[in-house]
Amino acid sequence: MANSSSENAESSIDYDGSPVVELEVSGTQYRVDPGFRGVVAVSAREAGTWSWSRVAEGRWDGVRLKAKDLDRTLVNTLEKALRSAAQDGM
Repeated sequence: MANSSSENAESSIDYDGSPVVELEVSGTQYRVDPGFRGVVAVSAREAGTWSWSRVAEGRWDGVRLKAKDLDRTLVNTLEKALRSAAQDGM
């Protein structure tokens, strides 16, 4: 049952829509898409490819990004980009 829940979560990401943040780190493109109640989906793809795959689910409280499945350096980079996007939106 957990698998179908995971599959439903991944299939609910609209990759045709605009992400909250999209950036490239070390040849890999990352995007953060909004979820519900502070949950965000982090997806990745290699540069030059078209297919995104979800790599982590995280929580964004407007200040900090928490994503246990990602390297701390990457989390910090995504967190800074999210903060910048939040400030630009104000």
